[in-house]
Amino acid sequence: MMKNYKVLIATVMGLLVSSCITLAWSGHDVFTFLVATSIPGFDYQRVVEIRQYTYLEKRAYNEEMYVTEDLILTGKARINIDEDLIRESGIRFLPNRVVQDGKLPVWAIFLVYACFPDNGMDFVEQSEILRSLIGDTQANRHGYLKISFFEYLEGDKSFLHFLKMSKEAFKNGDEYWGYRFLAYALHYLEDLMQPYHVRPGTVPELIRFIFDKKTRIFLRNAHSTYDVYMTFLLHSSKYREEFRQMIRDAKPLILPVSDEQLIYEAIMYSYSAFFDIHAEVKKVFGQILYERKATIQDFKRAEEKGELDRLYELTKKLASTLASLAKGVILKTVPSN
Repeated sequence: MMKNYKVLIATVMGLLVSSCITLAWSGHDVFTFLVATSIPGFDYQRVVEIRQYTYLEKRAYNEEMYVTEDLILTGKARINIDEDLIRESGIRFLPNRVVQDGKLPVWAIFLVYACFPDNGMDFVEQSEILRSLIGDTQANRHGYLKISFFEYLEGDKSFLHFLKMSKEAFKNGDEYWGYRFLAYALHYLEDLMQPYHVRPGTVPELIRFIFDKKTRIFLRNAHSTYDVYMTFLLHSSKYREEFRQMIRDAKPLILPVSDEQLIYEAIMYSYSAFFDIHAEVKKVFGQILYERKATIQDFKRAEEKGELDRLYELTKKLASTLASLAKGVILKTVPSN
């Protein structure tokens, strides 16, 4: 009996991972840039020397994607930010001259490398059960799920790993990798504050999920829709400037707890926000989620009709808390200049 129950739980976990956490909350680059460039007293224009990667990590990665060269220096990444971001952050920015004398400004490291964990480096699955069910996936590293007494996914461990690597780099006087590892860590914090990364559906939906393909499609599209919503708010919403200013205005929150407790508190906060946010996503987009995720145009139409008002208020609260936590992590991790 217990063996059959464990197999059922493993099957559910496999389906959840494959269907609900294949994408990440969009906008990591701009969100993290706004966070880093709005911390009182934080020198985000400081330039640091690009260093070679000399670290030994115990984690396995997709080696083809875990690139350790500097992507800006090699021209494989470009700085694409709009004029409003440049003006409001006060950065000194010359296209094609971000790297000068082998050095990079701190803001550029956050902007480029906050997205990096979504490049495929985490397509490594440690569980043989899930490997047999769904093959390799990066979902294991970007979420956190709990069903009954079973806990799965390692998003918290991803955050803690790169936060530890960042602290090690700063301790060794390597500011470049200190900031780059910190940008990776913030990515996972942001992912875990996307409620669908910690709770993919209600209890009735998860029961139907096991047997009903339509429910699996519906939950996948609901998740993806909320991913897109962050991009919409940062770039296309009529409240774009208000939303960006809210991130800037968020006060740094340094919790007097261990890093392990901090990420646990973030996960629980995200979990508690799920139910209201999920209800609004379903209320606004309803039947289309059985066919596809919502697009930017869908969001624009819904916003003009006033259908996104409550979802916007809920997301502002969530994003403000995330911004405060992220600012606190930066201040707590980076040594005083």
